Amino acid sequence: MATKWKNIKYNKFSKSIAFILAVLLLTSSLTIFVYLVKNTKNITWEAAFENNYLESKSLEYELRNITRNLKQVSKQYKSEAYIKNGGTLDKDIDNYYNYSWKLQNLYRDFKNDFYRNSSKQYNAVPEKVLISQFEKEYAEEIKLYKDAHIDHELNSYYSLVKKVNQTNGLYYYMSSTDSEYTNVSDKSTKFFKSQPVHILFDKNGYTTSYVASPEFRYEEEDLSYYPQDILYVGLNDVFLNPKIKQWNADRKILVPTLMRIGLLMMGFIICLIYLLYTCGRRSDDEKIHLLSTDRIYIDVNIIATTAIMSICIAVACKLFDDVRYFYLIPLLAISSLVSINLLLSILKHIKNKTIITHNLSSKILLKLYSFVKGLFSSAPIALRMLPTPNKANDFKNIIEGVEHIKNGELDYMIKTSNTGIYGKLADDINGITDGLKAAVNNELKSERLKTELISNVSHDIRTPLTSIITYIDLLKKEGFHSENAEKYLDVLDQKSLRLKTLTDDLFEASKASSGNIPVHLENIDIISLLTQGMGELDDKIISSELDFKFNYPKEKVFVKADGKLLWRVIENLMSNIFKYALKKSRVYIDVIDSEHSTSIIIKNISAYELNIDEHELMERFKRGDESRNSEGSGLGLSIAKSLIELQNGKFHIEIDGDLFKSIVIIPK
Repeated sequence: MATKWKNIKYNKFSKSIAFILAVLLLTSSLTIFVYLVKNTKNITWEAAFENNYLESKSLEYELRNITRNLKQVSKQYKSEAYIKNGGTLDKDIDNYYNYSWKLQNLYRDFKNDFYRNSSKQYNAVPEKVLISQFEKEYAEEIKLYKDAHIDHELNSYYSLVKKVNQTNGLYYYMSSTDSEYTNVSDKSTKFFKSQPVHILFDKNGYTTSYVASPEFRYEEEDLSYYPQDILYVGLNDVFLNPKIKQWNADRKILVPTLMRIGLLMMGFIICLIYLLYTCGRRSDDEKIHLLSTDRIYIDVNIIATTAIMSICIAVACKLFDDVRYFYLIPLLAISSLVSINLLLSILKHIKNKTIITHNLSSKILLKLYSFVKGLFSSAPIALRMLPTPNKANDFKNIIEGVEHIKNGELDYMIKTSNTGIYGKLADDINGITDGLKAAVNNELKSERLKTELISNVSHDIRTPLTSIITYIDLLKKEGFHSENAEKYLDVLDQKSLRLKTLTDDLFEASKASSGNIPVHLENIDIISLLTQGMGELDDKIISSELDFKFNYPKEKVFVKADGKLLWRVIENLMSNIFKYALKKSRVYIDVIDSEHSTSIIIKNISAYELNIDEHELMERFKRGDESRNSEGSGLGLSIAKSLIELQNGKFHIEIDGDLFKSIVIIPK
């Protein structure tokens, strides 16, 4: 069934049908949209999303314009006489002539000339004095500019008053400190509230017949309470009915048309998703297969497609009218076809990981880069080493640096001022120095560890061996019938067992590190292994005076491991805890299950001060107890690490002060 569905999904016929459908659906959507835009130039698009005109942004926009015009007439212009008397001219000293940029420039030149021709410091004379002198000298010019500005303000005032008064169905009353405008005899709030739409601002605050947006309320902030401004605006049915009628007519056109476009676009998106998923693939393999059109460079394809679409859309918009669908549809179909083809081609190259390389521009840049690089590389070394002041200085630094390194100063770094041939040579020499320094340090460390290993092995074997020789000598002298003979034999037994343990541990460490141990990997329940093992160690746990805290998942946790070897690792770690953990402290054993592996984390407090590097502690015969008075051999951690690595796991330790942490990671 899966194979059959795969054959249908990647079938050429299915993809061809989907491609044709996508072109047809996109063309139909664009055709309807273009027709809608061309034949409904005055349509209100908001009507498609808002059912009621009285709750629309369009009505708010109308009210905002009306109130803005009324405020401008009342607050800015006030009256014809006010404008003629220069009331709209700015009296602020800093903006005294802002009504005319020519007059501002004239005053600026006058001011500069005044200070240039006098010995006074700039801005030493009060601005009012300069303005008074300027108005005396340029009285005629100032009068001309003022009259021109007043004429302009009067024309704006007349235009606004005419616009407000010619709005049918609008009632208004606007009152300020020294002006009042109205087109009704009844100025009461009751009259204005009786209108279907109204806005009221007075001493009682701001009220409206509908919920206005915060932006609209912001428009009213320039009205004041002290002295009191009053603004009443009402719109009756004469104003509203034509708007509502047009609104409903727009909805009848927009809603079904946009729904048709939405359904067509939904079908187009479904087809496009199918094409994007299946493009370039076949049912018989996993390779990406490119068509002949996909061989065109991507950037060339983008430019060509953009050009074709621009030409088609320009021609369609130019020639389109009610009877010329035969111009529109083919042109939009061509645009749809080339755009979908471009999108699929780009996606195929993304899947094929050639989106960057299959570009004409990238190939040109690559060729140019290769040419320049080859040109530079083919130049003779002597040419690239031509002396310049910087190069000569770099060469001197290199010679001095080599001399320092030759004398054993491996920390010396050669510095150059550029990245040319001398810079590369200096970097290479510095790299050789770093490598040499690392090799010397590793060799010194290896020699130190080797010496310590021989010393530790000798010490650990010699200690019980010396005791054995001593007590045998005592037995020879005193005889087996001596009262101390039994005590001597006990000591000999303990020391020989200690020597055997050391030999066995050393043998096991050698086998583990060489991999000469059979490993049988199987699914092991790590929780059961730990629970059972801890039960066997119960007597030791009680006698150790340690408080063990376990944190296991409730469900079973399986890992791929050798049960015997894994328990040997845990037993080694527990043995270390019994030997080296601080008495009456806590030991934490956590099992953390993840997607690909399981971690066993064992934490304890050391009885000895751990002034040692973590990596050194992992070496053979290395102990945290530097005095080597404890029972350990120093092989436990080394054996544990080797055994875990044989099971494809990882083992490491972490030391934080006296906190000792062992981390075992086993794959699933």
